[in-house]
Order: sequence, then structure tokens, then C-alpha cells
Amino acid sequence: MQTSFYIALLEPKDKNQLFELIQANAKRLHQYFPITAKENCSLVATEIYIATKMREASAKENYTFKIVEKGSQLPIGLLIIKKIDWQTKTCEFAYFIDKNHEGKGIISKGMTQLITHCKEELQLKKAVLRIGEDNPGSLRIAEKFDFKMTERIKNGHKDFHGNIMDVLHFERVL
Repeated sequence: MQTSFYIALLEPKDKNQLFELIQANAKRLHQYFPITAKENCSLVATEIYIATKMREASAKENYTFKIVEKGSQLPIGLLIIKKIDWQTKTCEFAYFIDKNHEGKGIISKGMTQLITHCKEELQLKKAVLRIGEDNPGSLRIAEKFDFKMTERIKNGHKDFHGNIMDVLHFERVL
């Protein structure tokens, strides 16, 4: 089966399409990606967001990949390697997919690529996921990729509107 998407680091030319993707998914992103939603509230903000993510990738602090649909060449989601600790060789993964592309296995295939990149290119040893317990899709990803829940973090996440919720902390060896 041929893959219908590819991943690549964000580039300045992605500004308009990324802004449109974020706006089209704003309601969902407000809950789980509040910072990304706030940092992409206008085209100018998205331009700054992309420049920041490019700088972070150059500094090996954070890698934000766009998921691009091959046919349309439009971004349909993000895969993020963040909170990299080079001392402990640990990182956190975050991801989202456009609501029209959910349930197609794209995040699963993207996670396979992220894990491979972290192991082989970045030589990281452990990855973390922080997931809201009311997010069944992400809980399935954690299970599918053998992440083990290590703790429930009380009041561990604040959404776009300031609501505080518990999150589940998962880890896996890469």
C-alpha cells in the first residue's frame, strides 16, 4: 500500500496553508493544543510561529513536522518532537490530524517515522506522551506503540480557555 502523505519540517511557504489548517481545526486544538492555537491566531502570528519552529529545529530543541497530503500538497496535520533533554536522551511527542483525515492511520504511520527518526537520527532513548483521558484516539496511539502509563498528572494541562484538566503521562523506550 502506497503512503498518501509525507512529513517535512515547516517552511516559510507553509504560512497560508498552516494558518488555514489551524483555523479549520480550532475548536479541537483549543482543548489539546492551546499554545499552537494561540500562536497561529493570524497570518502574521503563523509566520512568526514557523520562523520560531525553524530556529528551534536548527538549534536541535524541537522539531515540528508538517504532514502533507501528496495529492493536494496541503498540510493535514503536525507531528512534533519537543522538550528534548539531551542529557537524559528523552523527548515528548505531540501530534494532530485534520478532522477530515482522522481514522485513516496517518498518525500511526507518522509515529513510526518519528520513532525511527528519534532512534536513528537523534539517538534519543525514551519518548513521552501526555494525553487527556477523554482523547480516545491518542490513547489508542499510546497503546499501539507500547507506551506505558506511568502517572496521572492532576491539573496537568490548561486548555485555550483556561480550563484545567488531568493528563495521563505515558513513556516508552525507543
